[in-house]
Amino acid sequence: MQFAKAFEYKKWANSQLLDFGERQFSKLPENDGIFFLRILNHTTVVDSLFTSRILGEPEKYTADNTVETPSFSELRERMAHNDTRLVQYVMSASKDELDKVIQFNFIDGDIGTMSVEEVLLHLLTHGNNHRGMASRVLAENNLERPKDTFTRYLHLVEPTRRGSAVLKEK
Repeated sequence: MQFAKAFEYKKWANSQLLDFGERQFSKLPENDGIFFLRILNHTTVVDSLFTSRILGEPEKYTADNTVETPSFSELRERMAHNDTRLVQYVMSASKDELDKVIQFNFIDGDIGTMSVEEVLLHLLTHGNNHRGMASRVLAENNLERPKDTFTRYLHLVEPTRRGSAVLKEK
């Protein structure tokens, strides 16, 4: 269940960042705008690659990014698709499925071996890292960034967690 919350958060945080980026895109220098789109596209490609590996499906990509830079609408569609698949997967995955060890070929040709749980942790941390890089592009250009922390997400989706709890004295 915790994986489900983490991937629901990832989906929300991706959408938040795309919203902020798209709204302010015209204020970014061209190279920063391209970087913003490409770094998030990279995370989407990596999500797709590893989801295919987990599910034993053919991979759609032969590199860790696409040659072309997607539009916001293309990127939003790809991210939402991958995020939805990951949320659905983790909501139904059994402990045995999470413990399963898979072997695969990385894009560079090396062989990798990871448990499904390790792959999922990688996707969460990888996405966080690159969302941070994209968000920094906004900050460096004095633009507004999303307040997309996990705690904020939890309090938005479960408002009773905020302000109503009484702390116990130690």
